[in-house]
Amino acid sequence: YIKEINMKIIITTFCFLMTSTFCFTQNLIIESESEVRDSQVEFVQHEVTGSFIKGADVIAVDLDQDEDMDIISVNSHTSAEIAWWQNNGFNEFTKITIRDNLNKTRSVRAEDVNDDGHIDLVVAVYGENRILYLENNGDETFSDYEVDANFVGAHTIDIKDVNDDDHLDILCSGFDFNYHNGEIAWWINDGQSPIGWTKQLISNRFQQSPFIYGEDMDGDDDMDVIACGELNDEILWWENDGDENFTEHMVDSLINGIHTVIARDVDLDGDMDILAAACIGSQVAWYENDGNQNFNKHPLGYFAGALWLDATDLDNDGDRDLFGAPQGANQLAWWENPGNQQFIKHNFDNTFTQSFCVVPAMMDNDNDTDLVAIGWQSNKISWFENRLEDPNLLNQPESVVFDSLYNRYLVSNWGDGNIIEISISGEHSYFNTELDQAAGLHIVGNVVYVASSNGSNTGIIGIDLATGGVVFDVDIIEKQLLNDITSDTSGNLYVTDCEADKIFKVRISNMTYSTFVESGLGYPNGVLFDKPNNRLLVLNGELPGGPIVAVDLEDSSLTTVVNTNLTAIDGLTTDQFRNFYFSSWATDKVYRYDASLTNPPEVISSGHTNPADIYYNQLNDVLAVPNFHANIVDFIPITHTEVVEVEYPPNYFRLMQNYPNPFNPTTTIKYQIQELSFVTLKVYDVLGNEITTLVNEDKPNGSYEVEFSTTGEFASGAYFYQLKAGSYLETKKMVFLR
Repeated sequence: YIKEINMKIIITTFCFLMTSTFCFTQNLIIESESEVRDSQVEFVQHEVTGSFIKGADVIAVDLDQDEDMDIISVNSHTSAEIAWWQNNGFNEFTKITIRDNLNKTRSVRAEDVNDDGHIDLVVAVYGENRILYLENNGDETFSDYEVDANFVGAHTIDIKDVNDDDHLDILCSGFDFNYHNGEIAWWINDGQSPIGWTKQLISNRFQQSPFIYGEDMDGDDDMDVIACGELNDEILWWENDGDENFTEHMVDSLINGIHTVIARDVDLDGDMDILAAACIGSQVAWYENDGNQNFNKHPLGYFAGALWLDATDLDNDGDRDLFGAPQGANQLAWWENPGNQQFIKHNFDNTFTQSFCVVPAMMDNDNDTDLVAIGWQSNKISWFENRLEDPNLLNQPESVVFDSLYNRYLVSNWGDGNIIEISISGEHSYFNTELDQAAGLHIVGNVVYVASSNGSNTGIIGIDLATGGVVFDVDIIEKQLLNDITSDTSGNLYVTDCEADKIFKVRISNMTYSTFVESGLGYPNGVLFDKPNNRLLVLNGELPGGPIVAVDLEDSSLTTVVNTNLTAIDGLTTDQFRNFYFSSWATDKVYRYDASLTNPPEVISSGHTNPADIYYNQLNDVLAVPNFHANIVDFIPITHTEVVEVEYPPNYFRLMQNYPNPFNPTTTIKYQIQELSFVTLKVYDVLGNEITTLVNEDKPNGSYEVEFSTTGEFASGAYFYQLKAGSYLETKKMVFLR
């Protein structure tokens, strides 16, 4: 928790950079309260990555057909990638680079193009004037085929059966930035193996056509085409006569800098309408089809640098809502349909800058539609969880821990005192509702301990992990504002009091306490037991330099370890390699020190909203970040590019993270035994079924390693390995990728 300071911030923005042209917006608009209203739909952002440089297009598809949604993305720079973000079933994503070293990939679409039961990809490589077909070999490796090696400015792909021969064809728009050779065309799939592709020109009307979409616009059971011209400011549709002869029809010739056109039946009257987003004019509109292909334009107002507009039912009320991506604003938006197409705009709460596109997907299988977005300047890919069917229970989340006994996260609410559990699949539910205020959380054995300063139950409260009932209660009379908690290996808890500038020591066995540090601290916040050095590490938010201070457990003496040179520092946690992570409300970032605590810290994640008491889950290398004023918890996968061997004292039990991880087919597990013990090391699947036993014998004091090989029928996904030695028990997670 950090003391709140009221501030007024004025921000000026303007629309910036498209893939292949600049798009400046000089207008300034302030939306009144009557234009943007509250809604029951709430979207919570979950970042997939913050380092996908100049992301240009994203789709959600179950590429490996394991019944969860993966994400495919491309980016638009001179060393571009086609990337697959593989979902492990818990919306934890592992990046797999399908292709790299491409020049400005601009669009990707996925379908079973060759009808073999596997999902293939088609990609427009704008900087190389190429269209690529990536055929899935059946194991999510891909064979490359060139559809066209000289389609100038290959920009946006669509995959449809244009000629009704039961083979999926390819449509593409050409965005010729320098000259006047832009085309819209389609390529016939001949149905052979390998597929042969034959180009068919539809029109060369546009120099720069950023979008094409295939749909039956006139209800005659053949595939028509809609496209737009950004320099022409035009939307047209091409009528298919049934023999793939196309006649053009104007829809709008006065939409400034049109970028995206998509066909949907917005008003559910049985014919296809058109949705349009215009970047340069910052316009969004939908065009109502009267049934005779006369299109009545319905403007939706200003939308800074509009790049995307699409429709689906976001609030589960049976009509089509709209959603869009504004290149020139810091938030996505959706338009609620009250049933009569008089749309009401809602901005998302979460910041997401320079968005290029946003697509619908069912990411968490909770019966509402989520969204996936990609950001160009922010380098972000995020999925936005629709909480319509899963209302937000978080209220100023302060602290988070992982309960490995029941495979869930627990989050403390400062706002209402409730403890919320978040399942691995992302479902929220109440764990305990007996407190009026809750701050730090810490698990010892089968009890989670909570720091509480206000209400009927105050002090250090222990809650049974199995029942959710209170089993421990020590009121600290001298408390002012208890905050974070940690524990040593001798049965003691340590809790910081940020207002009293003290640390209290609580003996678990007899429920007594004493003042452990009386003075010398300045707004002590996050606290961590540094076992190898037998000391506490404490963040101090109001001492000069924002130091991390060491507290000797023998005599409670204080030593400054390092100055963070930051203010409003809050949470402190560590990973299995003894890197140290801390959060700052002042910068809304999380930083990492290496094990020496002497190197300058690096920024691990940014864009949070008052990141509080963070937690590093060593079982799956995920950093959990509670956002105090955004009422969300961010779960950020951390990749360790270099494994650091950490030396522990010989009298220390330790199970290390396997390496490599993810792995295929073999990985190494290291562990350390404190004293002669009967040791078991077993591997389990995600359902708790024992897969194999790696160690089952007496082991003397020492360090060991064992190799685990996935011989036989092992499915891709997460597995757990558990070390038991005497009373010591530790479990970690590893990921096998075929």
